[in-house]
Amino acid sequence: MATWDPGTKEYPMVHLIAFELNGARLPAERALLETALKTLGPAYAFNSSAWVVESELSNREICQRLTPLLRRHDRLIATRIDRDWVAANVPDAESDWLARCNFASATDPDPTAPRVPTVRS
Repeated sequence: MATWDPGTKEYPMVHLIAFELNGARLPAERALLETALKTLGPAYAFNSSAWVVESELSNREICQRLTPLLRRHDRLIATRIDRDWVAANVPDAESDWLARCNFASATDPDPTAPRVPTVRS
């Protein structure tokens, strides 16, 4: 998990990145996108087309990095997840990973604010 450095103004935020790859793909093409997602920061695949990533980058910067790996009719969305997340029927390892993430944003006064506990169904 990334840590916040009080000497900088940037610290990691949690993003949900979802995409739709239209048309047939070689495994190497999907692997390039997955590698690019992993280089953004600590990440895990929620499913084959949605990833949760902890990164210091903005949503716009994430899209700018990933767009060159997409084809014309592919789709991608990056959005920040805040402290008010809820999960159901998610393995403990994934819920625990999310619970350890930093849900602060650049506009929050204190990036060490307490996190919301994991909700399990």
